[in-house]
Amino acid sequence: MENLGTASREELIAIIEALMVRVEALEEEVRRLRAGKGGGTPLAIKPSRPPKEKQPRQHRDRAFVRRKETPDEEVRHVVEHCPDCGRSLEGGWEHSRRQVIEVVLQRKVVDHVIWARRCGVCRKRILPKLEPRELGVQGKRRFGASVQALVTTLHIGCRVPMRMIGRLMRETCGLHISDGEVVKLLDGVKEAGEPELARLRERVRSASAVCADETGWRENGENGYLWGFFTEQERYFEYRKSRAGQVPEEVLGEEFGGTVTCDFYAGYNHVGVLQRCWFHLLDDAKELAEINADRPEVVAWVGALKALYQEAKVDCTPGPGQNGARCSTL
Repeated sequence: MENLGTASREELIAIIEALMVRVEALEEEVRRLRAGKGGGTPLAIKPSRPPKEKQPRQHRDRAFVRRKETPDEEVRHVVEHCPDCGRSLEGGWEHSRRQVIEVVLQRKVVDHVIWARRCGVCRKRILPKLEPRELGVQGKRRFGASVQALVTTLHIGCRVPMRMIGRLMRETCGLHISDGEVVKLLDGVKEAGEPELARLRERVRSASAVCADETGWRENGENGYLWGFFTEQERYFEYRKSRAGQVPEEVLGEEFGGTVTCDFYAGYNHVGVLQRCWFHLLDDAKELAEINADRPEVVAWVGALKALYQEAKVDCTPGPGQNGARCSTL
């Protein structure tokens, strides 16, 4: 293109006429493309979306935010002097309130002082006979039941290693506990729970129906199995390194005469009356029907089994005031 600043009037008119011809040709091509004529593809022009009407917000039945609790302490924040003129300020009113929840881990040492008294008649020295629970301690340990419960919760419930428990107690409570003391505290909990564990096992053995299952479980770096035996009120667990059928026989005892709901594992074949798990049974039946799709009698049997399960579910639906106890073996 020539320099428009030095072009003559005739040259500028010629340039404008050429550009107008080119613009008309481009406009014609755009019209042809929009119409899809001449073998061309119509332009895909996305239409503008109409604005959506805002729906009214649905209010929840209740808020899921943390509700304010009754405060144990109140701290007031006030300004003593005006930041502009420096005048002293007095009185005022509550503008807003913000609640903050704190957890205070405080070490407390309690001296249990035992007083001796002498009887004026028989002249004997009388000392109080204290039970361990009155002192809040197990045996002759110095750490109380609260420390023992916290150590047990961290190790058993939260899976915290023993070395980390000692460090955690030292940094949060200023309490120095050795690894050996942690082991002793845990052993003490096991010893204290043995009588209740025995009573729980006896209640499971005397139940009319028990659900049983087992799963792989690692304990102290070794593979084993966690066995579970459940009634409507009790949950009994026992760790064993073996998955043999001897385990449920020992847990339930030789005199167990109830019903055991379980899967098809052969280890349960010699304990009580067996009620196979419906989930496993229906799953195996489905696979059986798929394998024998060309055998109508097999497919019909699987259908009848499913219908029986649905009928049993309807019959065992607890009514008002019922807890479904009669369906515990379903």
